[in-house]
Amino acid sequence: MPASSGTDQRTHAAAPYRGPDRRGVARFVIRAALPTAVLVVLAVAWLVAARHSKISVSPRTLTELGAIAATLAFMAGVACLLRWRLDGIARGWWCGWALLALGAGQLVLQPISGPSALGAELATVALAMVLVGRAVLGPEVDTTIRASTTLTIVMFGLAVALVPALGVGRSHDRARVGFVILGSAWILLAAVAALRQRRGHHDAEAGWIIPVAVALGLAKLVPLGIGATNTGMFAERWFELSAMSLACVGALGGLVQAAVHHRTRALREHIERERELANRQRVEENFADRLHEMRSTVVALEGGVATWAPDRAEEHESSLRAALIAEIRRLRTLVNESPAATGVAPFDVERALASTIELQRANGQSVMFRVPASAQALGRPAEITQVVHGLLSNAAKYAPGSTVWVTVSHALDEISIRVEDQGRGIDAQYWDRVFERGFRLDPSSRVAGDGLGLAVARKIVRDQDGDLWLEEGPTGGAAFVLSIPAAPALRIVAGRAEGTSVPTSSQRSILPMEEAR
Repeated sequence: MPASSGTDQRTHAAAPYRGPDRRGVARFVIRAALPTAVLVVLAVAWLVAARHSKISVSPRTLTELGAIAATLAFMAGVACLLRWRLDGIARGWWCGWALLALGAGQLVLQPISGPSALGAELATVALAMVLVGRAVLGPEVDTTIRASTTLTIVMFGLAVALVPALGVGRSHDRARVGFVILGSAWILLAAVAALRQRRGHHDAEAGWIIPVAVALGLAKLVPLGIGATNTGMFAERWFELSAMSLACVGALGGLVQAAVHHRTRALREHIERERELANRQRVEENFADRLHEMRSTVVALEGGVATWAPDRAEEHESSLRAALIAEIRRLRTLVNESPAATGVAPFDVERALASTIELQRANGQSVMFRVPASAQALGRPAEITQVVHGLLSNAAKYAPGSTVWVTVSHALDEISIRVEDQGRGIDAQYWDRVFERGFRLDPSSRVAGDGLGLAVARKIVRDQDGDLWLEEGPTGGAAFVLSIPAAPALRIVAGRAEGTSVPTSSQRSILPMEEAR
């Protein structure tokens, strides 16, 4: 296996996620090394330049820079939240709220100046750092973030933020210590993020968090090296503006890339759906054309067989001719697209099955047919005949030479057609599985078949409020039982119910069974 493939597998295994992974393949990647190195070099340049020159910046300029940084923070925060909603990337949720907190804190603290603003500024930065830390240490993808989880993290961040806010008070020395701690914590968080990304816990697209954290850390550390002067305040605003700019570019770039990916994916799925509909329409049209040709062929066959009248036709030839005509008419009914042809109606079972039985006998199969003198069922006779024909064909394939009994019986409100052979039978553990689509008892058997006949047959029967199942015959062979509703006029009452009259003997009797010729 190539080394790159193994690295990809380790990266995938080391990047857990919660919920469906909706991320796209294309990513907007900001390499962390270059902007981080540039920020460090600029921080050193600020420290060196501040010793030799002073920068005079008006308070209004500092306020405007802070407002610009806050606006960029709001834009980046909203973009991160939208990215989480679109792709489920967990850092979008936590970084979004952190950036919104920084932007809101920047705007709120603009009118405030002096020692009273130091504690509030430290609290805002500490809260944002806790939220970004949750993004760095949490899973890469998490679409199951709940309000309770978010509230818990925010409360923890507020508790952490209250420590510097209450501890600083109006002391500038304590504020300097607090800024040193928070600035160092931001740098440490950037190092942890880089380490986790290197180990595969986050993808390369999360690289923008590293320079943003470094810039926020330098925004607190560099002014301490310069001093509490106008130059130090300008350096702080400059690094804050750099951090928010990087965050805005990373968040908006990722959001645009994700939106383009999902739009492309939606367009591709739309094209595939249109292509599938076109293929389906083409198949249906092709099927309709073939069905029309089949119908014409069946009509031609029916006419040809109907005109077949030998000069000295024997009795069995006349019966075979009638059976062929009946079977062709049944085939014509099956290919008829008219909705009326698919309706359920009463029919005579003996008359419906007689032609199929006669044809099977003409093909050399020994078929014994027993049916009551009058058995009226409720269903579609052509389809019921099709099912019985399939059962007889199966008996001829899997029990060759065996006599097959086709027995029709009438019990209560059901007509049962039992097709029983004298073969070796089917093990009871397969009695249900033989009706599954594609199932064959012996796939290596040379007997032709694709395992669909019995599944289709059961569906046909069940569509007519009937059922088809398998039993063991008295001789050990397979016995398929087809049960369909009896015609309403011939249904039998099992016994006398309260408040009803006793049916007459003609209403509840079943005529004795007789064997057909």
